Amino acid sequence: MASVVVADDHPLMLEAVCRLFTGDAFAIVARCKDGAQARAAILEHWPDLAILDVQMPYLTGLQLLAEARRDAWPTRIVLLTANIEPGPIVEALRLKVDGLILKGAAADTLVRAAEAVLSGVQWIDKEAMQQALGLLTEPAKPDHVPLTPRETDVVRHVAQGRRNKEIARDLGISEGTVKMHLHNIYEKLSVGTRTELAILARDLNLS
Repeated sequence: MASVVVADDHPLMLEAVCRLFTGDAFAIVARCKDGAQARAAILEHWPDLAILDVQMPYLTGLQLLAEARRDAWPTRIVLLTANIEPGPIVEALRLKVDGLILKGAAADTLVRAAEAVLSGVQWIDKEAMQQALGLLTEPAKPDHVPLTPRETDVVRHVAQGRRNKEIARDLGISEGTVKMHLHNIYEKLSVGTRTELAILARDLNLS
């Protein structure tokens, strides 16, 4: 039986998620209404799985995921999100989240995702990924920072293992311009290395 901590600041959502994990396969060890309670429950119980809302008071699901990775928590982390924002999704992927699910997904999807995650398989909601990719590549809006078409071209080339000189030749620009694009891309996607960018590009189907 897998032990589970569930955290969501919306009482109805919290109750709905907990109801999904009743039965012989799962045991809810804590129900939490904010990130601080979730952190305390995880450190007390060390559950097999923590299902966390991305946005919560005191500590967000992303902040808890970052702490889990930094301190090598044994608990597997599944994030729930209601809004498709490229920033949080990119950050969750960078931190190698175990699972990322839309709150609007079918109930059995979350259970199947939990089962997959507990078996060691990463589960990323395809709809969330596709919508995030659309936001990253569409024209700029005030509420998010997209990639320009040229930056998207550079990301694809990096994911294919091309060097700056080759990218410059293929795109008909200078190496200096390639470096400038890469700097901007790193800032927008919160990555620090070419390898991280290539991995993220593959996750977002940009390769």
